[in-house]
Amino acid sequence: MQLLLIGFNSGVLGALEKVWPNGQVTVLEEPDLWENKNLTTKAERFSCIGEVILGHYQQSTGFLDSLEGRGPFTAVAPGLEYALEAAAMAAERLGLPGTGIDSAEVLRDKLKMRERTSQHGVPGPRFAEVSSAAELAEFADGHACVLKPANRQASLGVVLLDPGDSAEEAWAECIGADEGVQIADRDMHWQYLAEERMTGPEHSTECLVRDGEILFLNITEKETLPGPHPVEVAHVVPAPGEDQHWWRQAVDAVVKCLGFGTGILHTEWIVVDGVPHIVESAGRPPGDRIIDLIDLAHGTDLTERWIRLLAGEDMDPVSEPSQGAAIRFLLPPPGVVREVEGVSRAEAAEGIEQVDVTVAAETAVGAITSSWHRGGSVIATGSDGTEALERARAAVRLITFDTSDE
Repeated sequence: MQLLLIGFNSGVLGALEKVWPNGQVTVLEEPDLWENKNLTTKAERFSCIGEVILGHYQQSTGFLDSLEGRGPFTAVAPGLEYALEAAAMAAERLGLPGTGIDSAEVLRDKLKMRERTSQHGVPGPRFAEVSSAAELAEFADGHACVLKPANRQASLGVVLLDPGDSAEEAWAECIGADEGVQIADRDMHWQYLAEERMTGPEHSTECLVRDGEILFLNITEKETLPGPHPVEVAHVVPAPGEDQHWWRQAVDAVVKCLGFGTGILHTEWIVVDGVPHIVESAGRPPGDRIIDLIDLAHGTDLTERWIRLLAGEDMDPVSEPSQGAAIRFLLPPPGVVREVEGVSRAEAAEGIEQVDVTVAAETAVGAITSSWHRGGSVIATGSDGTEALERARAAVRLITFDTSDE
């Protein structure tokens, strides 16, 4: 295996470290991100990294010049959302399996995704591109709606509007969303999308696909914050009581209309009146440690399977889940964190696999308006997803953040 990973992702690299620890991964990253995220230090933890290439791939094809004379590679994978199109281009140039350039372009643009899925009859909300607060107000017309960037990531800039909410305030908040060190330091082009507000149970699906055919399908149940910022706060695998056949039909319709080739497809859904409506879809591994939950539930290594799939290798079917797994995120109150207590008690609780606190003492934290603002997570297992989530929630209650307003 000689893998080209476009976009540095510690979670993906941690999984690859278990399988290919001898420098078999080449990482391509933006120069700005490499410096601003201190990735030189982080990369030292991974013996699987053999070479680092710096090149522009975020809304740029400059990375292609950086690849000249490199390799040979046996697989190309996107490590981050913004790397999806670059990975598809590189795979096509190298003659390797991938999502396909057209599919990647649609997946990276929520407006194109809405147009494509609606044309093919996949249920979803009413939508329109908007470029001002006035256009947002005209679309809402007194009804509940959602405003979101069409080509960003991690729920950044997503705002839920109730009837009567200020379109001007929502627009200012959405266009002012800042990713900090997650984005290259150059001019970027952003688009914005308004959608009819859907309500109902929320799920995501994760599937491995080869040449447009689903090889493995997982259904995840998720929980989001109430209010204007629907940040995800919990995930459960496998989703309790869900019909695999029913979901496979819904996911297969998305795979077919996207013309998705080979890779992993993560799709978010809201079930409205018993029918799954598509929210968003991404041609890369899911975030929020969902891969870890799948691995725990099924006793597999989905990252390894994904990479081998991109290398054109055959694989045995994934086993049915033998247990449930869940993650619950930590949500520190706004202020300056003075102390975090109860971590050791949470780690010792029944069924707890991992406790991860990402907010250090003396750190200022604000309101939870995107995934970047959460304070860590707890992963638990149980006899099924319901028990796993109960254990994760119980452990979270043991952890307290002592914050002040200073």
